[in-house]
Amino acid sequence: MRLPVALLAVAALLGLSPAAAQAPAPFSFIAFGDMPYCQPTAPQDCPAEEGRVARLMGAINQAEPAFAIFVGDTKGGSDVCTDARVLGPFAWMSLSNAPLVYTPGDNEWTDCWQDRGGRYDPLERLALIRSRFFADSNSLGRRPMPLLRQADTDPAHRPFVENARWTRNGVVFATLHVVGSNNNRPTEPEERPAIRPPQGAMAEFQARDAANIAWMEATFAEAGRTDARAVVLAIQADIFYVQRCGRGYDSGNRAFRAALGRAAASFGRPVLLINGDIHFWLHDRPMPEAPNLTRIMVPGDRETRAVRVAVDPNAADPWSFSLIGPDDRVMPNRC
Repeated sequence: MRLPVALLAVAALLGLSPAAAQAPAPFSFIAFGDMPYCQPTAPQDCPAEEGRVARLMGAINQAEPAFAIFVGDTKGGSDVCTDARVLGPFAWMSLSNAPLVYTPGDNEWTDCWQDRGGRYDPLERLALIRSRFFADSNSLGRRPMPLLRQADTDPAHRPFVENARWTRNGVVFATLHVVGSNNNRPTEPEERPAIRPPQGAMAEFQARDAANIAWMEATFAEAGRTDARAVVLAIQADIFYVQRCGRGYDSGNRAFRAALGRAAASFGRPVLLINGDIHFWLHDRPMPEAPNLTRIMVPGDRETRAVRVAVDPNAADPWSFSLIGPDDRVMPNRC
């Protein structure tokens, strides 16, 4: 891209090369998820947990990020999936001064068919979430930013309003609706523990898995088309749990994970994957076939903290991370 003559003149006066004048500026954003978790066995503690999240939102506002990303699980898995619990987070998300982008987790819809979730229809809960949190093409927060939603780009993927994309200073961001509990896919006979969600789960999984892969591939295509410096993807599920811990189910993640490895390796530039799900801070490079991919897992549950990601788009390794929020209940690394 050529710089305008006037900008070249300003750059010369400042002693900057044309490349330096057009280099994208550093910025920061926030990633967090898996909160607040209220326990039916201790309902008296729920206001305190919600208060911790409200205080964390204050700390996030003080950090003045460009935007924030919430990677799902707005409630605990043992918290009944009432309308109030499923829709309540809209209020505290609205406390964010910066734009806030949300991708759903399994606790707010996938797991609602279980006894502990109140035996709700997961697809009905998902429809409710989509209608409330993704009513238009803007993010949440006090100063919403426009997003490109998958539903706006392809009629075949019109239901998937939650999958979004945006660009900041040469970095392409996308959310993808990949959730825990085997991504709502019934487990295979040899997988343990077994998950047998209600009828219709397999069809829902297959359609959403295909949409997620298509959106991810479109995101990398956009990054290539625009000569982006890096790509950031945000999902809820820990898709590397089995590889890290040596146990558990994995059939709901295989196709997406394989597609991610191929796309990231082909892109060749830095890729950051953000997920929640397991509730402790983790920073690793989980894909030998894509060494340019960095993964972080955000804290959650009782550890009410967020991750500040500082981004220098011009650096070979553009990411640096710091935790914000109280450190009085730090969870250990675990499987």
